[in-house]
Amino acid sequence: MLTEFLQVGAFVAALWCCVAAVRRAARGDRWALWTMLLAVLTGVHYLVGLTHLLVLDIREMCELTLHTRFDPDEHVETLLPLSNTCNTDDDLVPAYVNPVLAVLASATLAAGTGTVTRALRTPRLRG
Repeated sequence: MLTEFLQVGAFVAALWCCVAAVRRAARGDRWALWTMLLAVLTGVHYLVGLTHLLVLDIREMCELTLHTRFDPDEHVETLLPLSNTCNTDDDLVPAYVNPVLAVLASATLAAGTGTVTRALRTPRLRG
């Protein structure tokens, strides 16, 4: 029950951040627009990579997709970095997923830092 509340809370917080970023971007703040765009791209790319972990029968998937044998002693499944190994050499997650995810996450962090810095340096109008 607690995990469902945490998931809903995380979703509401992410939605609130997206709405705030859109409102700020509508006023001409390009840093906020880039932050929002990169955050969405990072999330979508992570979800696409996550789909490679959703396998009903790992042995069958390894044999049919990668044409390799499945070794249960060497099987590792991790969420960060995304990995779903068949044996020590073969992974069901494509090799490009984790490097692209790292680049997108770094760019999102940099844009977010720029957004916060700009927000702190911009004088507020009292009205």
